[in-house]
Amino acid sequence: MSSRGLQFPTLLINHLIDNGAKEEISLIEEKSLNKTLFTYLGEKYDIPDLADFAKKPETEEYLEEWFNTYNGSDYRRKFNVENNGLNLLVAALIFS
Repeated sequence: MSSRGLQFPTLLINHLIDNGAKEEISLIEEKSLNKTLFTYLGEKYDIPDLADFAKKPETEEYLEEWFNTYNGSDYRRKFNVENNGLNLLVAALIFS
């Protein structure tokens, strides 16, 4: 998946963070690994455009692969994230 295809969801997630949203890293990991992340975020924050990314399997597959690669690793050391799973998600999408 090219990073151009993930710019829009990255901006939507960045908007959530800007408005104070916070998710546990373990929850973002879990939702990414079972390919329900965008449905979860879209419904929780009432952002239909975000939920639409659940309909694009390549987006969910990319995140599943990313979290399988880094699962259990030191996110703080590798990506400068330790408190908010949404920030880790932005990092994952930046590296797409």
